[in-house]
Amino acid sequence: MKNSWYFSLLLLFLTSCINGEQTFRADHTHFLSGGNSKVWMLKGTQQQEQGQLQPNTWGEILFVFYVTGEVLVGSFGDLDKGAYDKGHFKFHENRDELTIYIGKEKWTFKVQSLQDEQIVLKTLKGKDLARYLHLVPLSLPR
Repeated sequence: MKNSWYFSLLLLFLTSCINGEQTFRADHTHFLSGGNSKVWMLKGTQQQEQGQLQPNTWGEILFVFYVTGEVLVGSFGDLDKGAYDKGHFKFHENRDELTIYIGKEKWTFKVQSLQDEQIVLKTLKGKDLARYLHLVPLSLPR
């Protein structure tokens, strides 16, 4: 009888040590949008995995991801004139895929690398897109 009382006390003590915190998968949609909106610049493209990175001019192609799931694609001039492409994006965490819908086009990318300073996207579906796109946060002009 005395042992069951000690066991009950020990069980109560152990369950009180659990603070109810849970772990969740990282939401990379937030990473793309920065919690509001975030501007990414196309640093360059590759036609093959081990190929040479073909650099782009600063600000030539911009991707603006919004936390609402909207995306704008264009240059500074396009954004200024209102002549940019507008669509929606969806990040599929379970497959590490990013899908961008612009007009009737659907671009699907496999996220090859996701870091604070660069995202490497492998094109799975999309007309006239390079095999790999390298996106970096918009930096100061040089």
